[in-house]
Amino acid sequence: MSGPVLAVADLAVSVAGRRVVDGADIVLAPGEVTALVGRSGSGKSLMARSLLGLLPGSARATGTALLDTGDGRVHDLLKLPPRLLHPLRGPGIGYVFQEAQASLNPTVTIGGHLQETLKAHGVHRAQRRARGLDVLRQAGIQAPERIWPAYPFELSGGQAQRVAIALAWARAPRLLIADEVTSALDPVAQADVLDMLRAGTAAGDRALLLITHDLAVAGRWADRVAVLDGGRIVEEGPAERLLRDPAHPFTSALVRASGSIHATVGRHH
Repeated sequence: MSGPVLAVADLAVSVAGRRVVDGADIVLAPGEVTALVGRSGSGKSLMARSLLGLLPGSARATGTALLDTGDGRVHDLLKLPPRLLHPLRGPGIGYVFQEAQASLNPTVTIGGHLQETLKAHGVHRAQRRARGLDVLRQAGIQAPERIWPAYPFELSGGQAQRVAIALAWARAPRLLIADEVTSALDPVAQADVLDMLRAGTAAGDRALLLITHDLAVAGRWADRVAVLDGGRIVEEGPAERLLRDPAHPFTSALVRASGSIHATVGRHH
């Protein structure tokens, strides 16, 4: 069995001197989806963005975050200077933001976004269109030729989210972080996007960190769940076990508040 894709230990994030994440530990294995669950404002996104050096100016992160990029090298993301961390964004870590439309440049076509991303990944110019269309298909876009010349504002929410995922996947990252990517989608589009993310993770040697406040989403699509409360991960384990028999009072409260969660736990396991 190969080692973890990411091993985070004693991660602390402070914003303007106030500690928001306080000593979090988490390990992400290849081929697995791990859901990071917590209430809004609990520090889930700050924790994830600290891994890419995307914290706001007043924020500071300490601890260790060891990323295995699959080429025999392991990088401590929290220790790397920006000039060394930047090249890892894309091939090492992909990040899909909550608001897909906001993360896309409204003045650039979908094809232009893919061309630029693949150029940065070293794909020859003559191969970029074919590769870009293939990545869009992998992300669940039907007839990608039709949206290739379209602008982001011409897409539906589900299409925009798939394009954002395609852009993240285009550089074959070992770790993909999906930050509340389905919160604005209808249930059918949500299921389609999460099915696609899960299948893509299981098929490759990558790990997926799924940030969500929705325990039903965690129970249905994640292999493991980590619960963040008070800046700490208070409980972590296999999704089915943790959500059927929670050990921590906060997890128990989340399960009770979710109501019919037991109807979806383990559906993909």
